Amino acid sequence: MTSSALLRDTLWNVPFWAALMAILAGSSDVGSAAEPPTGAAILQQLRSFATMGSVLYIAAHPDDENTQAITYLARGRGYRTAYLSLTRGDGGQNLLGPQLGEALGVARTQELLAARRVDGGRQYFTRAKDFGYSKNSEETLSVWDRQTVLGDIVRVIRAFRPDVIITRFSPNPAPTHGHHTASAVLAVEAFRLAADPAAFPEQLGTLRPWQARRIVHNVGLGAAAANPGAGMAVAGSPANVPDGPGVVKVEVGGRDPVSGESFASIAARSRGMHKTQGFGIGGPPVNEGSRIEPFVLLAGDAAANDLLDGVDTTWNRVPGGAEIARSIDEVIARFNVQDATAGVPALLAIRRRLAALPTDPLVSDKREQLDRIIQACLGLEVDTVVDRAEVVPGEDLKLRHTAVVRSRIPVRWTAVRYPSAHRVIN
Repeated sequence: MTSSALLRDTLWNVPFWAALMAILAGSSDVGSAAEPPTGAAILQQLRSFATMGSVLYIAAHPDDENTQAITYLARGRGYRTAYLSLTRGDGGQNLLGPQLGEALGVARTQELLAARRVDGGRQYFTRAKDFGYSKNSEETLSVWDRQTVLGDIVRVIRAFRPDVIITRFSPNPAPTHGHHTASAVLAVEAFRLAADPAAFPEQLGTLRPWQARRIVHNVGLGAAAANPGAGMAVAGSPANVPDGPGVVKVEVGGRDPVSGESFASIAARSRGMHKTQGFGIGGPPVNEGSRIEPFVLLAGDAAANDLLDGVDTTWNRVPGGAEIARSIDEVIARFNVQDATAGVPALLAIRRRLAALPTDPLVSDKREQLDRIIQACLGLEVDTVVDRAEVVPGEDLKLRHTAVVRSRIPVRWTAVRYPSAHRVIN
């Protein structure tokens, strides 16, 4: 398992010396590239580090997500963007092999992680089971452990702390898969409960309550839309969503400002990762022109012109963040895609400034993001290999760590930290 994509809580020493760590993947993935990042990819990460907005997209299954919206938000706007799939797709089909049920869920989990490595998002899951087609949300919620799944969504919201939450489906009854409607019903409920300290108090040992600014429904083809005026469903097409209070229409066409590749092309490559479902095989040419995505308010403050209206997406939202903003702008202006290591001293200086800021979950997340950027600039890859594919709780598991450094900056191995076990091995 490549853990260079998941470098967390790294123990940096004096400039030009680094401590390395390897961790086992948990329920989320940061969507880093499997191959060594290019200079352009690092520049993209720097742009994201300079931006503070965050968006959480919620739906029921792998392949439910709007990959073009995620691409636009993550790579076009530089926002922290994540997809929360309530299930792992255990009940779907498999066009590649005989694996079904839980084995298929494992494959589709990897497909989602691969998709996020393309479009720049992060990936989260709940413990909801994909038990096959369901006629309505009531049936779905009678099969799922509602409180467990709801608590999982609340936990992700409190951990990720999104400014805006997006659902792919409407919470209103509609002729669609019951899992789809249920995902929106639970998302709206979790939007409110995440801010309530009385809800799921067992989570508050490590997390804090969080109130997102708004939750909206991303109306798509074939999906019924919440009508903000009547509280009913309207025809399932973006073109049928009327303008009015609570409706924001966003142009998600365009091109990646760093690579120049169209958002549509990136999104198609991301969606093509769902190979067990037959995506990415044939199909019409990618439409690289204009694409308008409507978002209908479900709860929270209405937006007038943009999804993140009213949200400070600059470092000014963090006490002491103005100096960080100036420093990262200088790094971006001077960044040499042919020699990424030249920016390491300035990035380490920013990391020291981050350590001096007041404790805040967003700052901690940005510190982890900066660690991954420094790792990429160093050409540092850390791998963890295990000798068995399956173990049960209580068994010993031997881990073998290896590190490769592709820069001339001296690096030494000082410790390995396993966050899930709260252990550091020197």
